Amino acid sequence: MTLIEPGLVAEIAVDTARERGAWRHPVPLMRLRQDMAPGQVPAFGEGAVPSA
Repeated sequence: MTLIEPGLVAEIAVDTARERGAWRHPVPLMRLRQDMAPGQVPAFGEGAVPSA
């Protein structure tokens, strides 16, 4: 295994449908976030609440 340093931040769109631990639907790439550095990304479950 080779560990790498993250260099880009990508925004993706997912829904909550999961089946046996995997996303049920495809997870599309929305955009690359050039306004954010990898260290600025909040941990999963933290940060802003998605809009309803």
